[in-house]
Amino acid sequence: MDFQLHQRVISWLKIAGDSLKDSLTSDLAVEEKTQPNDLVTRMDREIEAYFVHKIETYYPDHKVIGEEGKGHELSDLAGTVWILDPIDGTLNFVKQGRIFGIMIGIYQDGQPLAGYIYDVMHDDLYYGIKGIGVFCNERPIQAREVSTLSQSLIITSGSILMRNDYHSHQLLTQSLGSRSYGCAAYELIAVIRGEAACYLSKRLMPWDVAAGMVILDLMGYRYSRPNGDPINLLEGGPAVFAHPNVYEEVMTIINQPEN
Repeated sequence: MDFQLHQRVISWLKIAGDSLKDSLTSDLAVEEKTQPNDLVTRMDREIEAYFVHKIETYYPDHKVIGEEGKGHELSDLAGTVWILDPIDGTLNFVKQGRIFGIMIGIYQDGQPLAGYIYDVMHDDLYYGIKGIGVFCNERPIQAREVSTLSQSLIITSGSILMRNDYHSHQLLTQSLGSRSYGCAAYELIAVIRGEAACYLSKRLMPWDVAAGMVILDLMGYRYSRPNGDPINLLEGGPAVFAHPNVYEEVMTIINQPEN
């Protein structure tokens, strides 16, 4: 990993974060994308454009996939590919002014190279770099010791629990309880920090998971589609992330036969 690239990413994230904080008192020009709870603001577009400009200026041979449209035509991950979410948790950003983040995953020929999750309002930057390790604000992070699901919280949505998707009722009763933040960045941070041992979602896009996959991979955590298939970073779908000591337990529960 190029140390200068790493330092540039940190600088860009801080500048973008400051812009988001400043924008909270301005007109965000909010629009609906697919439904009333799927929003986009001028800041989503401006922050993505900022990162794309920086990447194309300093690394013109790199590719970019961004939530707001950049690179959606890519059919493979050959070369160096940046996968970015300019504002993860836009609904929270608009309605609460908190619990949102910026996420960047960098891959080389489809293999994880570096991942960054920036909790903007707390000014906490979680990142992992292949061959170096995982950090929060430059302090090393290691996986917390977890033995069983019964000792842990899980992260999932209220809608999954309401419909009992993936046998989530049993997953809930086997754990200490559930939490939901409405923001993949925060939900991945909870697993990274060891506050929860499992994160289950029905639909996440590549920019929702790319950064977290790098960090969790370096920590020895496991992740996949709920049916065990690997996560394809060129398409959206359900996903499960779990501490290595509970992954098989979680997968057994969510894949048990229907009665």
